[in-house]
Amino acid sequence: MKRLLVLAGAIAVSSMLGGCVEPEALYRATPVAKDTVWYSGSEFVTQTTDSITASVAFENELNGVMAFYVVIGNMGSAPVVVSPEQIHYDGECYRLREVTDYNTGDISYEPESWKDTVYALDPERQLQGLDVQIAQANATYETNSGLNAAAGLLQIVGDVATIGQKKTREQLRQEDRSSRELEESQENNNLNYSLQSASLAEQRAYWQTAALRKTTLFSGSAVGGKVRIPFSKGTTKMYLIIPIGTSRFYFVFDVHPL
Repeated sequence: MKRLLVLAGAIAVSSMLGGCVEPEALYRATPVAKDTVWYSGSEFVTQTTDSITASVAFENELNGVMAFYVVIGNMGSAPVVVSPEQIHYDGECYRLREVTDYNTGDISYEPESWKDTVYALDPERQLQGLDVQIAQANATYETNSGLNAAAGLLQIVGDVATIGQKKTREQLRQEDRSSRELEESQENNNLNYSLQSASLAEQRAYWQTAALRKTTLFSGSAVGGKVRIPFSKGTTKMYLIIPIGTSRFYFVFDVHPL
């Protein structure tokens, strides 16, 4: 119990100290197209090619990953496959590079530009990875619980073996200390497992239900979901490419910090 109180105190202190840390800049992607439609706070851009309609809206950028909401509709007669792992962007990137004049020691900044191609995170791989982490968390919890149970059994065996023997104060204090440490160890094991399980379950729910998943779209059907793409902070213009069947949709966004 003491360790739980200490942990709660440490979290409170770190939260207060965290208020002194300057947050990282967040970025926004604004569509270049003018014929956009706003829906529920999101600005959608829509294109139609070969009876396939694709609509995209930027949602947010957190921790170096951009999220877009993508809707695909099939108005053609033939089925098409939506594969989110094939969605990617070509980015125009720019930054100022620090240059040192080794003769004078002066520092100057020169513009540096490059192009980048980044693919969206694959929901199926993300789910597979999370399943592995869940299995590892379960195994670790069971292992630690087994070790704590074995330690508790050894304590009981030791107590039985010393029945009738007079124990010194130091021996009694040591036994009491060992019992408390064992109890705290199991409490920590339970707490860590609970927090880790909740986090993994939340992540799994996202990729299972909120993300755009690989789907065969038959005539007259549509599918929508979130697409997450790692983001380079030097990107100033983004060409989001969505391949559907034989069609490729291009959406252009200007990228800027908030």
